[in-house]
Amino acid sequence: MLLIMISFDMDYAGVRLYFGELSVKKLESHLKGFPSVALATSKSAAKVSGALEDITGLLETHSISYEVYDKFTPNPTIEETVEFARLAWEHGAQAIIAIGGGSVIDAAKVAAIARLNGNNVADVVYGRSHVLTGVPVFAVNLTHGTGTEVDRYSVISDPERKEKRGMVSLYPTASVDDPRYLITLPKDQTIYTALDAFYHSYEAATRLSSSPYVEMLSREAVSKIRDWLPRSLADLKGLEPRYWLLYASMVAGVAIDMAGTHVIHTLEHVVSGINPKVIHGAGLAMLGPRSAYYTHKLSPVKSAAVLSLFDPTIKPTSDDAERAESAVRQFQEKVGFDQRLSDHGFGKDDVPSMVEYVVRNRALPGPDLVPITEDMVRDIFIKSL
Repeated sequence: MLLIMISFDMDYAGVRLYFGELSVKKLESHLKGFPSVALATSKSAAKVSGALEDITGLLETHSISYEVYDKFTPNPTIEETVEFARLAWEHGAQAIIAIGGGSVIDAAKVAAIARLNGNNVADVVYGRSHVLTGVPVFAVNLTHGTGTEVDRYSVISDPERKEKRGMVSLYPTASVDDPRYLITLPKDQTIYTALDAFYHSYEAATRLSSSPYVEMLSREAVSKIRDWLPRSLADLKGLEPRYWLLYASMVAGVAIDMAGTHVIHTLEHVVSGINPKVIHGAGLAMLGPRSAYYTHKLSPVKSAAVLSLFDPTIKPTSDDAERAESAVRQFQEKVGFDQRLSDHGFGKDDVPSMVEYVVRNRALPGPDLVPITEDMVRDIFIKSL
């Protein structure tokens, strides 16, 4: 089937999404009414991709005052988010522009709430503040991973507690998915972010309450990742593979916004909470194959609907759980991912405290999710070492 890279606009849950080449120009109509904005970025991606120059050019054309915060790290912390919220407050920013991947956009959403309401960022992160409105957030997405440009979620790390907290924050007002900005994404980040989108799709589709619509979205995303990730790795500067991986990530973002995730993301937050140097997508991929074993065992019909895209012989029965695990592992190996938790400093001695953290924080998926037990969690950690 001939696939054409068309540009399109989409409205979802109050987000106006502009997708395609040069779509960043469509933010102009949103931004020109603001006298001042605050820009959130990481140290280099916004500059290297060209997105920062494009955005500041738009702002300067309309004489919009701006300040740039460029200190966000791959697992953004409460402290970083506080610093950015303070900068936005001191600058009198009436809107926030987040230029980056999931880390930057997630943190910007939380900072937007704090900026409007004067909230303590930690109160937002830990759910002590139930005000979830903020100044407008405009997201310029630089990865094909999180889907945060179309969803309401944020994930923020608390290094002091060695915790990583996922929460409902807010939807961006408008977002840009421009594949031109992804051709500078390095090989490792290409793999990590695409696998992040895969696990969003797989987890959303395999929740016990997931709908046929979410399953359809998830299959669409996974089929594109299956087909286009190897092509992107063969040609990192190729625009067409980036377009379709970005499309898959966005579709997966809608899927998790509708259905959520479950055990794989829960356990990954434990891993990168303890070791913030673990990139989120890599953490998911280390835990994913064994988690797929239990997911398939407990939700075989939903699991097979997605994993049959990797291996058409997978049966929608619990006794094919090992085949499900193998299908996920083999795809990851095909695209060059073979890391283990032990490569990142984890050993068997760490497992009891990791399991205890999951239990203590009541992070075991409940009846609406795949019903993972404490013993299963222990086995997933051990088999992922």
